Amino acid sequence: MIEKKKTVGIVLSGGKSSRMGTEKGLVQWKGKALIEYAVDCLRNICDSIIISSNKTCYNHLNFPVVKDEIANCGPIGGIYSCMKNIRADYYFIVSCDVPNVPADLFNDLFRNIGDSDLIYAVDESGKKQPLVAVYSFACLPIIEEQLLKGNFKMMKLLDLIQHKEFYVSAKLKYFTPNMLSNANSPDELQKL
Repeated sequence: MIEKKKTVGIVLSGGKSSRMGTEKGLVQWKGKALIEYAVDCLRNICDSIIISSNKTCYNHLNFPVVKDEIANCGPIGGIYSCMKNIRADYYFIVSCDVPNVPADLFNDLFRNIGDSDLIYAVDESGKKQPLVAVYSFACLPIIEEQLLKGNFKMMKLLDLIQHKEFYVSAKLKYFTPNMLSNANSPDELQKL
């Protein structure tokens, strides 16, 4: 019998939102707050969802909100804090500013992770997307070590973890040209 693996969705919404000018996850786009797109993406494919944020403005969504245990270290700190707070076999990571990411992409990531501890999307230009990814629990000690050393760069972390890349292209049935585009500013949001 194959044992079912516990999966937790982590929605990253802990950034400073300085370029957006207001709390990014609450910005309305096509009738919904940005964070709602991320939650909807993960809702039916994970056992549970948690939100990484240092603010209480997401409490109305009725998911646990996990604050950073180590301040001012970016998304690596949010991932770390969530992994420490809620134990799972795998974590589906998505930032709140990529509203076009489909659940099908996460299903493909999870199906293809194999023996690796991390699989992340790579867009058509070759840009790595470590915040559209599936991480195994085995990543936690490596993430913790990097945080304690003061290494907060996500791209550096990728080199330290046994990983796979999943290339997103028009060959995928669910492909859309802007499915991995993120919005850090009102101008970028208008272009999505």
